[in-house]
Amino acid sequence: MFRSAVSRRIVVLALRGAVLLWAGTVLWLSSLGPRDLPDAAFLFSDKLNHFVAFAAGGWLTASALRLSRPSSPPAGHLVTAILLVAAFGAFDETFQTLTPGRTGGDLYDWIADFLGAVAGALSTLATHARFERFVTRP
Repeated sequence: MFRSAVSRRIVVLALRGAVLLWAGTVLWLSSLGPRDLPDAAFLFSDKLNHFVAFAAGGWLTASALRLSRPSSPPAGHLVTAILLVAAFGAFDETFQTLTPGRTGGDLYDWIADFLGAVAGALSTLATHARFERFVTRP
């Protein structure tokens, strides 16, 4: 992947940008009517789609938090990431109620979002060490 160390600041900025891109994509998809959604949205179970999408958000958010404050305990970063992504999931479910043809407000969708956020944030326990090998110290 990386052959030399990369500035921690650049990696953190890239991860934060990726979090914003992820959130924007989720909101964009939520703003589409049922007929406008990509066909890929229906390849798997709706709950599995929510889980996978929010696992990505959980991983991105937790990775950004962990790399931005390397001396802080990881548990705080994980809990913060889970709460942020789960709150965004609740916002997204509310936002969907404003889209014509969409129901939104589905508790089970939000549970899938929450569980995805947990899985994504926890997966940084396995991937964080790799990041640390390729970033320069602050």
